[in-house]
Amino acid sequence: MLAAQVEPHFLFNTLASIRSAIDTDPQRAAHIVDHMVAFLRSAIPQMRDEAANTTVTLASQLHMARCYLALMHERMARLQFSVRAEAGLDAALVPPLMLIALVENAVKHGVEPKIGPAHISVAARRAGSDSAPELEISVGDDGVGFGDAASGDGLGLANIHERLRNYFGQRASLTLKALPGGGVAAILRLPLSFEH
Repeated sequence: MLAAQVEPHFLFNTLASIRSAIDTDPQRAAHIVDHMVAFLRSAIPQMRDEAANTTVTLASQLHMARCYLALMHERMARLQFSVRAEAGLDAALVPPLMLIALVENAVKHGVEPKIGPAHISVAARRAGSDSAPELEISVGDDGVGFGDAASGDGLGLANIHERLRNYFGQRASLTLKALPGGGVAAILRLPLSFEH
């Protein structure tokens, strides 16, 4: 269900962007196609294997986020982004497709409605204590913020909350907070574990 939510929104809009750029800016159309191919190479195997794999590496999810944001940058040159992780976290285990759903949410609800330049920041770091180490992944945008919209009770976020409960019980959380300068941060906290 989560995979189905991620796919259509950007596919149709990206194809429309390619069609528009073919006549006016063929080089840009080629860049969009290249970024779309890179994203699909990263995403499709995970979407197919999600039922068999309850966890994947953080590195794979960050790579998918980079590919997706590069594609969105080609569609909207006003979008800038950063994707970074604290050293030593590449092999940390995370549920598949959660991060990309949060990134897509930031684009769709924060950046697309905003006029002018926008930025999305994806960051992963260690959190918690020595006895209960956690992985904190944040997706922040400087977009339009919550405005009149509900603060994070959509179907995509409800699915993430449910998956977190199923995988981790009370040991994981997803919180959304308004940022002081505008925009929203989605903060995912998971028990920290590594690929063996």
